[in-house]
Amino acid sequence: MDQTQHIESLCKKISQNSDQQAFKELYLAYFDRLYKFAFSILHSAEFAEEAVNDVFLNIWQKRSTLKSITNLSSYLFISTKNTSFNYLSKFRKERNASFEDVLVRFEVDELTPETAFFTAEVRNEIEQAINQLSPKTKLVFQMAKVEGMKYKEIAEIMNISVNTIDNHIATAVKKLSYILKDLTAEDKNLILFQLFTKPGKINSK
Repeated sequence: MDQTQHIESLCKKISQNSDQQAFKELYLAYFDRLYKFAFSILHSAEFAEEAVNDVFLNIWQKRSTLKSITNLSSYLFISTKNTSFNYLSKFRKERNASFEDVLVRFEVDELTPETAFFTAEVRNEIEQAINQLSPKTKLVFQMAKVEGMKYKEIAEIMNISVNTIDNHIATAVKKLSYILKDLTAEDKNLILFQLFTKPGKINSK
């Protein structure tokens, strides 16, 4: 049984039998990813954990509807995004917080293991370049590269078009190309290839 089938099996047990063990497995399967996503928005370990727990509490309370969710991963990320924005609105006493209100932080260590082969100087330059991007572009990069999501999934979560995802990635490539301009063309192209064209990750639309 592959991961997708396993998740579907867990959802079925939760939905039909209120299976608490299956719910615990589902929670553990997604918690780390959702927590990192919430933390990137909220910058608080406590509130990020609370946001994710709120999402799963809602899942449990409405468990009978689980079978009607066609893409659970996207649903969970959208719910986490919305819950995190609700927290932001509450903190700032503002309505309708959005990505423009978020100060997203990014660390190069979150990337794939290939970055371990970059020099400390290059790693620092990459991190600085990414952190100069807009919050939306940074989150798109994070979901595509770190989470390995397909463009369609990211577009659904961010509520933007796939073409806009392409534009965000192009912006990230342009920014990194400029920051790494002093490297040889070969080294720069190798780094950009490793960051943006990993098979099965950012390429998948």
